[in-house]
Amino acid sequence: MTNRDDRVLHILKVLDKHPRISVKRLIELTGESISTMRRDLIILEQSGRVKRTFGMVSLLADTNVEFASPYRYRERVTEKKLICQLLARKIIKDNQAMFIDPSTTAAYLPSYLAERLNLKVITDNLQFAVAANQMTNLNVFLTGGSLRPNSDSILGSHTIQDITLFRPQLAIMSCSTLDQSGAYIADIEQANVKRQMMANARESILLADHTKFQVDNSDYIQLAKFPAWSTIVTDRRPADPFLYGMRQMGVKVLYPQA
Repeated sequence: MTNRDDRVLHILKVLDKHPRISVKRLIELTGESISTMRRDLIILEQSGRVKRTFGMVSLLADTNVEFASPYRYRERVTEKKLICQLLARKIIKDNQAMFIDPSTTAAYLPSYLAERLNLKVITDNLQFAVAANQMTNLNVFLTGGSLRPNSDSILGSHTIQDITLFRPQLAIMSCSTLDQSGAYIADIEQANVKRQMMANARESILLADHTKFQVDNSDYIQLAKFPAWSTIVTDRRPADPFLYGMRQMGVKVLYPQA
C-alpha cells in the first residue's frame, strides 16, 4: 500500500493533465478506493490545491499557497538535482561557509558536495541535515527554533537570532515564483528566515527551476527585488527578455550549456 504523500503526488500528476475531472474517473486513473480518495482529496482541499464540487475535482492555481514539504520534495526531482549539480560544480568552493534555507531543492545538495573540502553550513533545513549527517567534509550547524509540522524546517525568532551570529560567504535559497522584478514566496515565516540569511551573508544565490518563472501570477510576498541575488541557478535557459533584464542589473543566470 502506498503512503499518503505518494498517493497525493500521484493525484496531482493526474490533475496536471486533467485540471477538471470527475472523482469517479480520478479513482479509475489512480486505482485508489473511494474512502482513500475521499481522505486524500480532503487533504488537498484543505491545503488550497483543489476544489471539489458535485462529484468533480478542479486543480487550483498553485500561487499564494505553501505546500507541505513531503509533496514538494517529490516534485521536479530531476530539475532540482540538476540545479544542485550546477551549484556544487560552478559556485561552491572549498573552505566556504554558507547558509542553506529550508527549500526542498537544497535538500538534494549534500550528495553533490562529496568532493568539496571543509564546508561550513548553517541551516534550518532538516532534510539537508539528515542527508549531510554522514558526510565528514560538512560541518553543519542546525539552528534553533520551532519545528513546523510537514515543513521539514525550523522557524521563528530563535532561528533568526541564531542566523545573526554568522557572516558566511553565501546564502543559498529558493523561492516559489520569480519575475523580472524579484522573487516571491507564500509564507511569511519562511520569508523572514530567508531575508535574514541574505542580510548576513556576503553573497546570495537563488535556486529556481523553470516552472517558477512567472509573468502575471507570482506569489504575494516579495522576498526581495533584483539584484539582491548575484546569481540565479536554474535547469533551463530562461526567456531572452528575462536574461536581458538580469544582464542589465548584473545578475548572472546559470543553466546547463550557459
